[in-house]
Amino acid sequence: MSAQPATAAGAHQLERAVAESIREKVAENCNLIPGLSGMRNVHVQIRLRLDRGGQIAGEPEVSTRGGPKETRIAVATSAVRAVLRAAPFKNLPQAQFDNETSSVEVILNFTPGDMAL
Repeated sequence: MSAQPATAAGAHQLERAVAESIREKVAENCNLIPGLSGMRNVHVQIRLRLDRGGQIAGEPEVSTRGGPKETRIAVATSAVRAVLRAAPFKNLPQAQFDNETSSVEVILNFTPGDMAL
């Protein structure tokens, strides 16, 4: 799994330590069902906005690809649950927040094939 800011003109990379902290916190809360058919081919991307306090603002946007539909649904559900459990996220770089919305968009990529299962 990886964490990064949303790609947009002028977007800055999250500080490496902050991205790693988000990744670790979400990974600690991720519980995948072992042995799901085609799990190694599934990729889940979650876009979310974090407010200045590290809380999730609004609903995360989820997209999936690869593997059987049932497996994509199971992995996506697990990934969203892990993100919700991991919030709030701490030590976010305040300089990267959008002044209009007081939030920052983050993209989380989950590839179960890359995880040690």
